Amino acid sequence: MAKAKKITAALTAALLCTASLTSCSDTSYVMTAGDSKINAGIYIYNELTEMSYQMTMMYYQKGIKKDYFNQKVDGKAFDEYLSDYALTATKEYAAVVDKFNELGLTLSDEDIKSINDSISSTWDSQGEFYESEGISKESVKLALKGSKMREELFDHYYAEGGEEAVSDDEMVKYLDDNYLRYKSISFAKTKASTDSSSSATDSSTDSADAANEEAKAKRDEFLEKAQGVSFDDFDSIIDEYNDYVASKKASDSSSSTDSDSSASDSSTTSDDTSSVAESDTSSTASDDTSSVSDSTADSSTAASDTDSSADSSSAPDPYANEKMANYGEMDDSQKDTTNGKILKEVSGMSTDVATAYEDDNAYYILIKGDVKDRDTEYAKDNHEDLLKEMKSDEFQKKLTSWVEKLDIKVNNKAIKRYTPKVVYDKQTEYYSKNNNS
Repeated sequence: MAKAKKITAALTAALLCTASLTSCSDTSYVMTAGDSKINAGIYIYNELTEMSYQMTMMYYQKGIKKDYFNQKVDGKAFDEYLSDYALTATKEYAAVVDKFNELGLTLSDEDIKSINDSISSTWDSQGEFYESEGISKESVKLALKGSKMREELFDHYYAEGGEEAVSDDEMVKYLDDNYLRYKSISFAKTKASTDSSSSATDSSTDSADAANEEAKAKRDEFLEKAQGVSFDDFDSIIDEYNDYVASKKASDSSSSTDSDSSASDSSTTSDDTSSVAESDTSSTASDDTSSVSDSTADSSTAASDTDSSADSSSAPDPYANEKMANYGEMDDSQKDTTNGKILKEVSGMSTDVATAYEDDNAYYILIKGDVKDRDTEYAKDNHEDLLKEMKSDEFQKKLTSWVEKLDIKVNNKAIKRYTPKVVYDKQTEYYSKNNNS
């Protein structure tokens, strides 16, 4: 009798597990959305992808190479941020698939082929790693299909012929209301090097001050030439500036070669003289070359346009020396960056007036153009990117509402099993093992 009761209890538990999926020990799925189970691998994939992205940003922005879990992202502890992100992204995946099917949309054969090709390539190089994390090939495929479905849903609403399609006039108005158009040239500042010796530091400071005075004087010389020059004709000032940079670089390179040769000759006379000459000339040449190189990099970056509408095989791009930037929708943190501060300066300027500007990095000449002189053409050439800028927030609101309407039940046992720290430790273990083998 007691044995029979135990069997009945086991059967009852099994039935309850089937009826209430979130109470089971099965962690192969992370949630249910209606009658559908969402693979845990999709959740882990979202977690891992965002983890890699954030770690890369920490390195490039802050130089952080370890102790990632002591950092914060968007005001949250790293592990909490990743868990929240992965859960939200997986819910959105479920909502996208549900809405996509509800609307009767389908992925094209070309889309499916592209996804399959991507999976094959990924699995050849990283399949073993993904499997070590508990991510199956099928889960990665579903995640990639979900991303493509999301794109198709966006186009279903906002692209040409869509339910809420954006007209050309609306796009042009968006540009006029939010964008700035400008050109610039820059003269890089030289920063004093730090040294344990106070005399060396003082000497470096004096050298940097002298170099910066020269850079500022040269900026002012070009600014004088730019007075009364229109935005369109400012290209001639940029051409003259580029010639100056190239000439200075060639001159410094020649001086460096002559100095090295002189040092080499003197070395046959005296080892002591050779030592001093080589040390002095290499230091001077290094500083000058660095200064010119930085200046060239700055001007090249500032002069290139953000859009890529020009075909390299066709005629020269008439907009190669200018930038179009969306200042109107920058948040406060973006406006506080180096680029944001430059755009703030441009926003307060009059058109066709060359203006001096300075920050910790360089001395600039800025000139503002009229967006309306280019808005129609720019909207046509950059239609897809502008569409995303205009409607991404609105689409996100739709997506959030779809998630809220779905009957989603989270499998908390899977969430507790696949924590960011577990995912990270498995990644570390995998690469450590393979690097040592």
